[in-house]
Amino acid sequence: MTTSPVQGPVLARVQPDAWRRVRYGLLVACLVLLGSGLLLGSAPSTFGDLRAGVMSGAVGEVHVSGGLPSGATGYSTVSLSWREGGRNRFAEVVEVSDPTAASPSEVGAREVVTENVAETLRRLGDVHIVTDTWRDPGQKLAGWRVPGWLPGVGFVLWLATVALASNGAQPWWATRWAWFWALFSPAAVVAVPLFLLVSGPPPGVAETRPTGRRLTGGWAFILIFLTAPAALAALGGR
Repeated sequence: MTTSPVQGPVLARVQPDAWRRVRYGLLVACLVLLGSGLLLGSAPSTFGDLRAGVMSGAVGEVHVSGGLPSGATGYSTVSLSWREGGRNRFAEVVEVSDPTAASPSEVGAREVVTENVAETLRRLGDVHIVTDTWRDPGQKLAGWRVPGWLPGVGFVLWLATVALASNGAQPWWATRWAWFWALFSPAAVVAVPLFLLVSGPPPGVAETRPTGRRLTGGWAFILIFLTAPAALAALGGR
C-alpha cells in the first residue's frame, strides 16, 4: 500500500502527544482529588487544641460521637469534629469511668479523660455541642480523615499513573525504574503528583527525549527505602 511508508513516522509523532495529553489529564484529576481531600477531609488535631479553640472563641460548634452513658463503668472512644481556621478538624479521646478502666494498649496514643467530654467543653466556653448517634468515620489517608470514596479513586489514579510510567514516553529526571520505586514506596501519595508534574515537558514545550544524567533505579531504591527511613528516624529521635 502507498500509505505504509508514512505510518511509522506519523505514529512516532502522534504517540508522544497522546501520552502527554494522558499525563496532563491525570495531573488535573490528581489536583482535583487533592483539592477534594483538603476541602472535604479533616486534619488531625488534639483534644487540647479543641479546648484552646473553645476557650478563645475560635470554635463555636463541636460534633461529639460516642462516650460513656451516665453511670456506666469502663471506657469508650469519643470522636470529636469541628471547624477552625477555615479547616475541618478531628480528634479522638478515650472517656473512662476511672483511671484504671482502660489499659495503655487499649488507649494507644489517644488522650484519656475521666469527665464527660461534652460537659467539659461546655464549661470552657460558649460552644454548641451536637451529639451524633452515628457518624461516618470515613477513611484515614496520610493522617487525614477523608470521605470513604476518596481512597478508592486515589487507587485508580495510582494504577493509571503506573500504567503511564510503564508505557509512556521516557520520563525526565529519572529512569522508569527510579519512578517505579517511588510509585511503589510509602511516599506514593507524593510520588504520583510529582511524576505527573515533572516526568515530561510542561505545556508549550516541545516533546524531547530526556538528556543528561537521570536518577537510576538502584540509587532511587537506596534513597527511598534505605536512606530516607534512617534519616527520618534520626530526626525523630532528636
